[in-house]
Amino acid sequence: MVKLKDIPEYDKLDTILHELCDKHDLKLFVSGWTRKTYDVYWEEKKLSQAVHLARIESLATSNGEIRFFDDRASEFAHELGEALEQNFGLDEALLIREKRPSD
Repeated sequence: MVKLKDIPEYDKLDTILHELCDKHDLKLFVSGWTRKTYDVYWEEKKLSQAVHLARIESLATSNGEIRFFDDRASEFAHELGEALEQNFGLDEALLIREKRPSD
């Protein structure tokens, strides 16, 4: 079956990610226009340092893939997976633990 992605679906993903980042006190950076990439960071305010925790691409609305790089993102990734399943009709989300892109 062929699906057509439309912008409102990505708006829904934006909203979900912003809400989860606010809940977990994480920072969200969005890049891209038609195919977005969402990078999630944890900020150590005392050290003025940020740790890259996760990367989600807009395709997650159809493939359910959530990449995370640090155990501090486990709860966030799990909740995001549940939200993807509920909001985008996915059978199951896939949490992928891997090295940070900069490592």
